[in-house]
Amino acid sequence: ATAALLPTLATASPPPDSIGDLFAGTCMKHFYSQDDLRKLMGDIGTPEAPSEKAEFFLGGNPGKAWFVIAPSTAYVVALRDDGVCAVFAQRAEPNQVQADFSALVGKAPKPLTAAVRDSADLGPNDTHTLTAAYSWSQPEGTDELLFVLTTSDGSEATAQAMISMSLVGKASNSSKAMPLRGTP
Repeated sequence: ATAALLPTLATASPPPDSIGDLFAGTCMKHFYSQDDLRKLMGDIGTPEAPSEKAEFFLGGNPGKAWFVIAPSTAYVVALRDDGVCAVFAQRAEPNQVQADFSALVGKAPKPLTAAVRDSADLGPNDTHTLTAAYSWSQPEGTDELLFVLTTSDGSEATAQAMISMSLVGKASNSSKAMPLRGTP
C-alpha cells in the first residue's frame, strides 16, 4: 500500500519554522491517517480557524484549518474533507521555498518514482506568482500523490507560499491546486 511507502517523519512541537518542515510533519506524515493530523493539531494547541477564515484556505470546500504561529511568520494547515492537505505561509522567501520543495518531493521513496508535473493547470504562473508540481507513483499504479507549490513575491498576497498534497488519478490529474488569493 502507498501509505506504508511515505517516509517516516518526526513530529516537532513546537512546529518547525519553515513551510517545508511543517508540511512534512503534518500533511505528508499524516496523509493516510488524517484523524491523527486532526488529533495532532489539537494536542499541540493550534487554534482552529473560524469557518469564515477557514473557507479561504479550504478553497470553499468543507474541512478544517488551523493557525500555527512560529517565530518567522504565521502558517495555516488546511485539511479538506476530500483529503487535500495544504500548508500556507503568510510570509516566505520564494526561491528558498522552491528549493526546499524540490528537495522534499523531487525524489520519492522506493518503489515510488517522482516526476515533475506540468503546472499550467494547477496554479498561477505570472510575473509575481510561480507554481511547481511533482508526483509520486508506482509505474503500474492508477493513482499518484500530487504535490503542488505556489509562491508569490507580492507583498499584498494573503499567503506568499502554499504547498498542497492530494491523491489523484494518473490519467486525469483532475485535482486543482488551491490558489493564492490576493496576488497581483
